[in-house]
Amino acid sequence: MVLWFLMLMTTGCGTPDRFAVRDLNVLREGWDTLDVSARFVQDRPMAGMSEVIPDLVTVTLFDEAYDTLYAGPLGRIAVFDENLGNAERLLLEVCGYLGPRQSCNQHALSASPKRAFAEYDVTFPQDSTNGYERAYVASRVLLERQIHGEDGWERFEPSGRKEVFIDTWVSGYPDARMKLPVVRRGQRFILPQYAGYRDLRYAIQSSMLDADSAAVNFDLFVQLSRTALSVASEEIVLRAKSESEREDEMRTLVERAGGQILESLDSIFGVRRAYVFINDWSYTALDRVYRAEFELHWQSGFRGAWSDISGEMQVRSDGELGTFTLIRASERAGERWEQRIGRSVLALDHLYPENEILPPDEGFESLRDEEGSDF
Repeated sequence: MVLWFLMLMTTGCGTPDRFAVRDLNVLREGWDTLDVSARFVQDRPMAGMSEVIPDLVTVTLFDEAYDTLYAGPLGRIAVFDENLGNAERLLLEVCGYLGPRQSCNQHALSASPKRAFAEYDVTFPQDSTNGYERAYVASRVLLERQIHGEDGWERFEPSGRKEVFIDTWVSGYPDARMKLPVVRRGQRFILPQYAGYRDLRYAIQSSMLDADSAAVNFDLFVQLSRTALSVASEEIVLRAKSESEREDEMRTLVERAGGQILESLDSIFGVRRAYVFINDWSYTALDRVYRAEFELHWQSGFRGAWSDISGEMQVRSDGELGTFTLIRASERAGERWEQRIGRSVLALDHLYPENEILPPDEGFESLRDEEGSDF
């Protein structure tokens, strides 16, 4: 009776059976296929090590962010490598369950090395009259991955459309950034429509005031996984216009403003001759605004009387938001001004109507869809 009790104590309180993964084999048949096998053993204190078949075996494949790519049994596993990042780190875990016991083993691997390149060209600013508001981007992104087990590369198309975007920033102002989504091979961006434009514009203007130049960077990325893959980069160095270029631009704006004033006061077809004399002018770089004080002299009809006015024009360099404030007028011109305008400030129409942005027509959306994208 005593002997039986001692043996019972030895069996119940001795070292428990050890259950473990003995061999974990991961055969990579290609970037898109894994063959996973494993053996499990149980080490019994009295019987030694022996192979066992677990009640359940699970295989889980995690990506770099520890999100699950696969969960299932042992065997062949499909891996959608094209959707993974460049040499993205992966983790494979195999777990066996035997009664209340569990044993797991892990195997580290990686996705295929990938690279991207592009036909890429950026025009910024797109024109000379709208300041820093418009950019045109021509791009075509191509993706390649290394051929499994070889040194060569192969072109591939992701199974789903991948986000392509441009990170736009100004050298010396790393916090002034804009993200521009690319959806077509040729795309015009009206930058004020995107978040971050005010900071970017301020950075450009500050750099122009401090150094008379600004380096604007356009970095192209494709979002293969959580980590975006750099494709191409272009740096555009903006330089301030010279004094003579500013003066030429100002004279053009004054001439166009003078034409609008004449149309408001006296039909331009009834004006035989007209002259403009600029007395003073200035340019405010931060606001991109010209101020010009000028005189307008004109003769109505054949051998008609001469009239003249003087005033101050303020207008943005893109020709928008222009005004003319009357300072002085000859008797005839003053009567015309009172009859036709009736106030001291005349709001000018767009002085560059050829560059005015009009609302898109109904066919814009369908045209955008027809142009398509690269992914």
